[in-house]
Amino acid sequence: MKIEGFKDTIEWYDQNAEKYADSAEKVAPIKFIEQFLSMLPESPKVLDAGCGSGRDSRILNEKGAKVTGLDISKGLLEEAEKRGKDIEYIQGDITSMKFPDSSFDGLWSHASLVHLDSIEDVEKTLGEFNRVLKSGGILHIFTKKQLGEDKTAIVSDSLSNHDRFFRYYTKEELSNLVTKAGFGDLDISFASDPHGRKEVTWILLFGKKI
Repeated sequence: MKIEGFKDTIEWYDQNAEKYADSAEKVAPIKFIEQFLSMLPESPKVLDAGCGSGRDSRILNEKGAKVTGLDISKGLLEEAEKRGKDIEYIQGDITSMKFPDSSFDGLWSHASLVHLDSIEDVEKTLGEFNRVLKSGGILHIFTKKQLGEDKTAIVSDSLSNHDRFFRYYTKEELSNLVTKAGFGDLDISFASDPHGRKEVTWILLFGKKI
């Protein structure tokens, strides 16, 4: 199928959910999850926003968090439910979430900002992240660093073996967007790709709702 943006990319995930989930299972950000949980109270309520096939939701749950997984892809959520039956998974859009204000102690956004079509959608999403977090709640973001001139691209890689739409960020851009959305105490660094792709670098961010 031809990929042009966010909608097509999600349709691809729906059609290839099991294959993609199997690829994603090969690595897990356990170190980052432990760092995230160390900032939260005991048995925290955590939203895995853009949970995909539920890999991180399961790890968070195993380590004592009360997890809700949210994703827009029906296919990936079906995989999540097969692989972690004791976790609540909800189909929904991260740009406009149905949760009440101040619902969660922590929000885990691991590779969920990478497919958004526009900066307006990014701003909406970060505003929603702030809204659903409790005061002092912790935000984790893991998203792709901009390495060239292009802000977006259609890319085929070894993880999917198919085109997908991506949005890239500079460190300064992401910092400004997150600060504008009402977060402080930002800790931002770079990380190599966990799947070993040399052409990919990630931005790792932790922040606190002001």
